Amino acid sequence: MRAAGLLSPVAEDSTVRLGAAADALLRHVPRMEIDFDGDCAQAIGADVPVVAINLRHRPDRWQLLTRRMAAVGIDKLIRAPAIEGARVPHGQIAALLRSPADLAERAPPGHLTLTPPAVGCFLSHLAVWRWMLDTGLPRLLVLEDDAVPTAQFDADRFRRVIGALSNEVALVFPGCLVMAGLADRAGGAHLARLYYFNGTFAYLITPGACWTLLRHLLPLHAHIDHQISKVLIEQRHVLAAYCAEPSLFEPDWSLRSDCYVPLADERTADRELGEIIASTRRMLLSEGRPLREA
Repeated sequence: MRAAGLLSPVAEDSTVRLGAAADALLRHVPRMEIDFDGDCAQAIGADVPVVAINLRHRPDRWQLLTRRMAAVGIDKLIRAPAIEGARVPHGQIAALLRSPADLAERAPPGHLTLTPPAVGCFLSHLAVWRWMLDTGLPRLLVLEDDAVPTAQFDADRFRRVIGALSNEVALVFPGCLVMAGLADRAGGAHLARLYYFNGTFAYLITPGACWTLLRHLLPLHAHIDHQISKVLIEQRHVLAAYCAEPSLFEPDWSLRSDCYVPLADERTADRELGEIIASTRRMLLSEGRPLREA
């Protein structure tokens, strides 16, 4: 449902914006039916639509999330029915992959390796972006159902972070886990420039950021947070992302992730990811970027 008074849909421009190859891949991403009446005036004092991704068979997590968010004044959540990777036809997943080797049906060999649950998570976010573009929303706060306000959550700071989103700042993470200090203070007093992160449990996005990410995320070859981080590094002169400091949201570690699959060899996987992060850090430091301590 389209909210009255919002921007016009831009989906018809997808081939021009994405290129023919990415546009063809995007057509394999399931469309998501999301019920939205256009009312996004939150009790906290911010007019921002908030979509929360939640599996249909996990109403317990939805109820917990709505209670937690209402307690801080985010009282109008839009439920997005998460895509279960195990229920997506194998041929549809295969069409979206860079290579069949990028998907592990059993224990994955590395942190980046996709599994059917991770594909479902990835597709859920892509489907939310497609819905956002079709609906014409100028911005959207996306939550996963394990997000929880931090002990440092502050209503004024939340409103400032929401207000920081503009054409120049098109992607903001009110909560994320910065990896190995790969962020700097270039974003100002309350925001840090982000390069490598873990977790897509809370982020604010614009249509422009959606188009840029879609153009570079397809085909799929790693978990969504690792692929987005790769885009933030490789396209750092085109797309900048920022994170709130301190974080406004964090994941509830007591809730078992619906996407977690144990690694085949955790020590080897940690070493391989460490090498990726270390080489990234050396490259960014060579450009004179004021990174945090690792």
